[in-house]
Parts: sequence; structure tokens; C-alpha cells
Amino acid sequence: MEKQKKVTVICIAFNHEDWIVEALESVAMQDYYAKELIIIDNGSSDQTPTLIRDWVNKFTGLFSVKTIFYDDPKPYCSVFNAAFFETEGDYVVDLSGDDVLYPDHLSLSIKQLTKDPKAAFCFSDAYLLSSSGSIRTFYKRNTFSELVEEVEVGNLYETLLRRSAICSATMVFNAKILKKEGGYDENLFYEDFDIQIRLTRKYPVVFSDHVGILKRVHPRSMSAHQYQRYISRMLPSTVKVCEKALDLNQSEGENNALQERILFELKHAMWSANFLAAEKLIALAEKLHTKNLELSLYKWWLKTRLDISWLYVHLTG
Repeated sequence: MEKQKKVTVICIAFNHEDWIVEALESVAMQDYYAKELIIIDNGSSDQTPTLIRDWVNKFTGLFSVKTIFYDDPKPYCSVFNAAFFETEGDYVVDLSGDDVLYPDHLSLSIKQLTKDPKAAFCFSDAYLLSSSGSIRTFYKRNTFSELVEEVEVGNLYETLLRRSAICSATMVFNAKILKKEGGYDENLFYEDFDIQIRLTRKYPVVFSDHVGILKRVHPRSMSAHQYQRYISRMLPSTVKVCEKALDLNQSEGENNALQERILFELKHAMWSANFLAAEKLIALAEKLHTKNLELSLYKWWLKTRLDISWLYVHLTG
């Protein structure tokens, strides 16, 4: 019988006291046995570190568990990379301390990856659980739990330029390829848009038709602050990824897709009064020779610095 390849789960927690134990238990319950777990507390100010230590002290599993505790929060991409480049596994998972893996997620994902050793990662579907208790799948499914539309992987780079098409929490990476590409970009505040763009530009990826993750969507999550009024920490990174994508693009179709993304991000930057990011997005749009009424409106808006972010908060809150 062929020996299973090892997967490393890197679980990064920050003030996740309500969920961290469930996240760790979900790794222990995986039906894929060749695994190791690295638990990182990124400077939590709640009971998360204590709960991690208690869980590890009671752990009696048959796989390696390592812990790292930071006194103060550090940039996410740097925290992940520091742990990742010390690993020797064949696959790696970036698990947030507020998410949950379903028991067959690793085995089903790795099954697809073994079919294409050149694939950079496997992604799947997820349940998205809101703070109000409502739940839905990331991809639309019918009453028989079948996908309403086929998930395309052939032209995924262009699709990802246009819109978010992958639930990043479901990704299982080919560790060798991720290391070759330098891991996460430590100049960015968040990782998923950039790493998906960089990897799909150069490598094939695979999709597994299963629901592998329960992802919590709540006000304290990083993505909830994507368009934070005045001081979004994510928008500047989004601008940087769009700038990198402009250099990566190879066709008019890809430039059109990037233009669509830029106008989308620009709309949110203007409404949330993140005017510096908006200025850079307008410059990018002009590099793409964008000429339409929408861009002209945003350019006028930027000149006036008209702040209606209070209305944006009301409409999106």
C-alpha cells in the first residue's frame, strides 16, 4: 500500500476564544491520517491562548502538534510564512481559528491533487455561517445538493480578476509549488486574492465537488473590514494585487476583466471614503485606457472629496 503524503494544517488564531477548540477538534477528526498541526496564537487578548494550551495538554492523538504563541499581533502573511517554510509536508492548509474542517475535507481534496501533481491547489465548496445563524453554500446548489452551475477551472485566472470565485478557506496547497512561489506576499495585509492570482497564472488547479469547510462570517473577521470607512487596511493591498495583475496579464480579455475588478473596488473605495486607494485605482483604470461615464463620475467625485461614507455604512451595515 502506497504511503500517504503528509499534509500540514497551520491554524492561526486571533481572539477566537468562541471557536478555537472546535477548529482544533476538526483537524483531529480528519479521516486523513498523515497530518501534522501547527497552532499559532497571533497575540490574542482574550482566552484563546489558554484554550489552545488546555486542548494541547489533553490531546492524545497520533499526529504531531506544535504551538507558537506571539505576545503581540503580527502581519498575517508573515506569521503564516514563518511557520510554513519550516515544514516538510507535501500539502498545506491555512486554517483560521474560527473555521471548521469537515472530516473528509483533507482526504477528498488530496485525492484530487494526486490526480494532477502539477496542480498548485485544490479548492472545494463551503458552508458560510453568518452571525445571525443563516447558512448557505459558497456555490449555489439545488435541493438535491447538486451544483447549479459547473465550476470552471480552465480559465480561472481571468475569472478571479473579475470576481471572487474561490472560498479561500477550502484551499489545500501543493506545498512544493507554494514554496517555489515564495509563499504569501508579506507586503500585503491579506493573502487570498494575490495567491490565487499568482498561482492560477502559472499552474493548473483542481476542484473537488464537496463541502469541506464551515466558514464563519462575523463582524470580527478580517474580510468584514474590507471596506472599512476611511481607513481600510485591505484596500491598499487590493490595489497592489491589481497592479501586479496588470503586469501578469497577457490578453485583452484579461485586461477587460481587471478593468471590471478595478471599477468594482473603486466604487467601494469612493463610497467608504478611502480616497487614497481610490486615487490609485483611478490611475490603474487610466493605464488600461478605461473610458466610460462611470470612471468620469468617480474622477469628479475624487476631486470634490465628497464624503457620504455615513450612508455607505447605513446601507451595508
